[in-house]
Amino acid sequence: MRWIYDDAFNFGRGLPFLKQVHGFVLDKPARIRRHLLDQGVARATDFEIPVAPTEDDLRAIHVADVVAGWHSAGAIARAVEMAPLAWLPTAIVRRLIVTPQIHACGGTELALRHAAKGEWAISLSGGFHHARPNLVHGFCLVNDVAWAVHRLNESGQHPRILVLDLDLHQGDGNAAMFSGRADVFTVSLHQEDTFPLPKLKSHLDVGLCGKVGDEEYHRELDALLDRVADAFAPEIVVYVAGTDPFEGDAIGSFRVTRAGLVERDRMVARFARRVGASLVALPAGGYSSESPAIAAAGFAAMAEIATTAAPRA
Repeated sequence: MRWIYDDAFNFGRGLPFLKQVHGFVLDKPARIRRHLLDQGVARATDFEIPVAPTEDDLRAIHVADVVAGWHSAGAIARAVEMAPLAWLPTAIVRRLIVTPQIHACGGTELALRHAAKGEWAISLSGGFHHARPNLVHGFCLVNDVAWAVHRLNESGQHPRILVLDLDLHQGDGNAAMFSGRADVFTVSLHQEDTFPLPKLKSHLDVGLCGKVGDEEYHRELDALLDRVADAFAPEIVVYVAGTDPFEGDAIGSFRVTRAGLVERDRMVARFARRVGASLVALPAGGYSSESPAIAAAGFAAMAEIATTAAPRA
């Protein structure tokens, strides 16, 4: 397993008193890393530091108005639904919110490059799946998955990529970015009656409502993975592994336990191994103080399965 981390992944740097936004732990990447180190899953020397793209680079996936919005405290505040940020100097707001997401793009790009060589990789930030080419919202200001796929294609590589989104919220940004493409297949299992509303159309969507627990969630995921295997033969699985289906999450109504989420991650890893695909995992959303520990436990479970993954042909 390849591990990717940069201190620049963490939000809120420079304002140490700011710990959470909407329940989202701002230093979640650092906390995931600490859990992995404490559990002996990874060593400090295992983590690679990616190279972040420039804003000019990112014009390849976002329109000019979106890029210009990264220089407006008001536009950033609207995208992350935190009106008071509009009163802060733009340079501070950029450092708090925008810069970490741009660095996450570099992490996802590096992970996808490893995957294109048949390796499994986990970046400790990324999965900003609400950012569309012409709209940023839902705390997502730049689409790291779209950037990584663009860079891989730009280098002349065009593997079949499955974007499997199990965040609580539908990945409308990824749906928009990859609409109409035959080489990228977007799939989302999400809570139907929550943001984003209305939803965009992924290649395959399953929306659930109500207090969905472990048994129903796993049953729906198992059926979904079978449908995916019948519809698409991925060479790479990009897994948007949000922990917000968790029963203790502040935003969603799902009731999936911590053990249920770790088993979900095992199911995805087993699926990747079964179809002969390499796996990229990204932490995405999660609005609970337990989110970093849950993400780390899921990543550890995937890393264990990675050691027995069959090499790609």
